[in-house]
Amino acid sequence: MKKCPRCGYENPDNAEFCEKCHYPLFEIRNLSINEVTETKERLKIVVFYYLLFASIFYIISILGFSIFPQYMSIINAIATIFLSLAIYESKVKWYYYFVNLSSLGLFLISKQPLVGYVIFSFSGIIISDYMRVIYNIEKDEIFRISFLILTIGYLGGLLFTILYNMIIAGYLVAVMESGKRIMEKGKAKNNLSSSKD
Repeated sequence: MKKCPRCGYENPDNAEFCEKCHYPLFEIRNLSINEVTETKERLKIVVFYYLLFASIFYIISILGFSIFPQYMSIINAIATIFLSLAIYESKVKWYYYFVNLSSLGLFLISKQPLVGYVIFSFSGIIISDYMRVIYNIEKDEIFRISFLILTIGYLGGLLFTILYNMIIAGYLVAVMESGKRIMEKGKAKNNLSSSKD
């Protein structure tokens, strides 16, 4: 007799599903579940690497905008590419791809300030919302702090451009936490592989 793990009903030996609650009684390979878990963990490490590089490039582009504005839009474009890769690996909603507008916004700030600031802030709010999504997935308060700082920086920057400086702090928080997560997940991976040996 096969006992159902869900309801405890005793089923015939040849039953594939529980006759009472229809729960599957056949065994799922444990290896495939472990493979899926390891793949998800690997994807998370990749996401944090992309997020780390994107945040560093955003900080450089914002700090250097007043000195070399012609180059900073290119650096900002590189940052948005890294962030787009992180978004792709995270498998989140499609509208996060609008972050690519931020490089266009930074380019337009020197030529058409009003349009540039609006596009830069609009895409920045989407970026900060992506930090909120990471907080919801990881349940990490630091990403929530990054989300709040970035939101205030991007929204406040529309009213007072000095508030755009808060964006740097928001990305610094993301850099530190992403780096910490990469190291933690690397250690966990090493511990997992050493325990298998």
